[in-house]
Amino acid sequence: MRHRIFIVAIVMAALLAPLTASAQSTIESVVGDLDAFWAQQFANAGLTYTSPGLRSIDGPMTTGCGGIDPYVSPGAYCAADQTVYYSTAWAPDDVDGEILWWTVLSHEWAHHIQWQSDTGVSTVLEAELQADCFAGAYLSHAADAGLVSQAAVTQALSLTQSAGDVWFFLPHDAPEHGNKAERALAFMAGMNGDLADCGFASW
Repeated sequence: MRHRIFIVAIVMAALLAPLTASAQSTIESVVGDLDAFWAQQFANAGLTYTSPGLRSIDGPMTTGCGGIDPYVSPGAYCAADQTVYYSTAWAPDDVDGEILWWTVLSHEWAHHIQWQSDTGVSTVLEAELQADCFAGAYLSHAADAGLVSQAAVTQALSLTQSAGDVWFFLPHDAPEHGNKAERALAFMAGMNGDLADCGFASW
């Protein structure tokens, strides 16, 4: 499981265009705070934290986990090379671009946390829902710190819910991200609780 790519499949209309300077600035802000947040959580738990690699992609490429297509998803994490990937091809036209990156990167960063700390998940579905929970907890912190508004966190919840598995899209595959209700509940568990409620440092 650790050597597969975990993909956020945001189900929404998107305009494929180069990343704007504003979007790049948002990404840098998100990454900086995510790294500081998780470094502190690991320190509090007596664990050693190592930052993931970060790489933007603007075309199909091969990672340590296999191929990745930036036109399919805005973000992915590969455990084999411990790198978070984000697509510069995504410029959504029906959602606040800033909250898209807060949502995508917090979810992908969560997969790095799972890889680094062994959070007790054993299936892809469990890993995806726990990543939603971690993302909810992180975005609650970001709102408390004044980095995003509470309305933005609510929008992140809606984005996460909209990316739930739909059975008729994957008739031959087991659901891997959770359905809309499962993803929303997982995100809210972190948003309204804390990381321990998501399974972090609870062993």
